[in-house]
Amino acid sequence: MLNIYKERGMTSFQVVASVKRITGIKKVGHTGTLDPEAEGVLPVCIGRATKLVDYIMDGEKIYRASFQFGKISDTLDAFGEVQETGEPLPKRENVVEMLQSFLGTTKQIPPMYSALKVQGKRLYELARDGKEIPREAREIHVSKIHLIEYREHSGEGSFLLVCSKGTYVRSIIDDLGRMLGSGAIMTGLVREATGGFQKEASVTLSQLEQEGVEKYLIEMEEVLKNFPAFVVPDAFLNLIANGVKVKDQRLVSDVKAGLYKGLDGQGKLLGILERMEDILYLKLNLM
Repeated sequence: MLNIYKERGMTSFQVVASVKRITGIKKVGHTGTLDPEAEGVLPVCIGRATKLVDYIMDGEKIYRASFQFGKISDTLDAFGEVQETGEPLPKRENVVEMLQSFLGTTKQIPPMYSALKVQGKRLYELARDGKEIPREAREIHVSKIHLIEYREHSGEGSFLLVCSKGTYVRSIIDDLGRMLGSGAIMTGLVREATGGFQKEASVTLSQLEQEGVEKYLIEMEEVLKNFPAFVVPDAFLNLIANGVKVKDQRLVSDVKAGLYKGLDGQGKLLGILERMEDILYLKLNLM
């Protein structure tokens, strides 16, 4: 894997295409779309590691978002058709208080300008054609949100957000503006971390071009470092490796339900094991 820092102005697809070109490997996938005008951490999986995409995407994301009160936009950010609302800008204490209302598990309707597909078409394609269709609200979770800075005289500020996958930060800012009566748009977005990958350890595409890929490659074992390890005894190795769901108390008696990093006796990575009820099986084969 590579922990790529996607720079502003690039699509996530362009990042994948660049990694394919630089590495010469065709099987490459990213772990969660970032809008072209957003920047930050975009882990990219290469070869067999593409099987880990869903597991990395499931992890929490950390964003630093900039906003501007007193404006609204069709895209909910500064890169669409922006209009002044003319409404009074909110006080700092009201912004701090209202941000806390986003904590916990809530439902969010995806914006029309998003990459979600409905009946085979991206929502943003429909939006560009002037169409708006009903979207189903999706469950999101915000575990942390706090104001970093806010300038009352201009209505500009930023906040830090820790949230689940599928959370649209633009929508949170738009909702915040509506709740405070002034309107608000997102003016910038940086993904600081996702699924354990941090901005501080990321690499730009230009660095890969200049310095090569080898020093920045992350092994799958490292990606799964937060999974507890389980060494499969030799007597069960062939069964587990061939996808058999093994029901044997000798194998599962001391193993709690959940996911594990499966290893053989020599420490070779087998994949992700799952203990479910009284069975153990290879949920994801990485051999």
